[in-house]
Amino acid sequence: MEEIIKTIKKNQLFIGLSDESIKNVLKEIKYYIKTYSKGEIIANEDDECRSLSLVLAGTVEIQRLYSNGKYIVLSRIFEGDVFGEALVFSKSKTYPATVIALSECKVLFINKSDVLKICSNEEKILENFVSLLSDKVFILNSKINSISLKSIRQKVINYILNEVKKQKDNSIILKNTKEEIAALLGIPRPSLSRELINLRDMNYIEFNRKKITILDIESLEEELFN
Repeated sequence: MEEIIKTIKKNQLFIGLSDESIKNVLKEIKYYIKTYSKGEIIANEDDECRSLSLVLAGTVEIQRLYSNGKYIVLSRIFEGDVFGEALVFSKSKTYPATVIALSECKVLFINKSDVLKICSNEEKILENFVSLLSDKVFILNSKINSISLKSIRQKVINYILNEVKKQKDNSIILKNTKEEIAALLGIPRPSLSRELINLRDMNYIEFNRKKITILDIESLEEELFN
């Protein structure tokens, strides 16, 4: 129990709760923890979502798979993150995409009735839950904005500017590989590299494998709306 509490404390849903509060919450509900191997499917597209899922360790990826074997990465969920929080209360209740273990990972599942119970009994969990939903709406709006962008350059610049805003720094750390970023943007990997080189040649950015440094944010913003 102590090891579970130590891990759960890092999760978004339980931020701000003491060890004793988390222990009491876990005693009130039925939950289960499952370990997945790298590449193992956690949930298939159109499977029913019956639980709120907390990533205790590892990384999970949400993918839209196509019959030709290709896929688009919709989002990536890391240790401490949650998925299924909107679906579990949705009328549709089915996963709109496939959930895959990107690395060996451990996931804790809480069913809908127990989510309602802990939100009713613990105000801080309710606050965290609403905050999670609000963040998802913000992310969805960002994705809609990205889809509306016409050129590959605009998509790349939009990604950079979003990361600047998120990391609150003009030197942004690349947490994903270029292949992963390209998949997130829905563009070919060579096109991403080409646009980064173009932006560097225009003296808008500098970059290496791990970091992008913005040299001229005003010009980047102008390019976004050209």
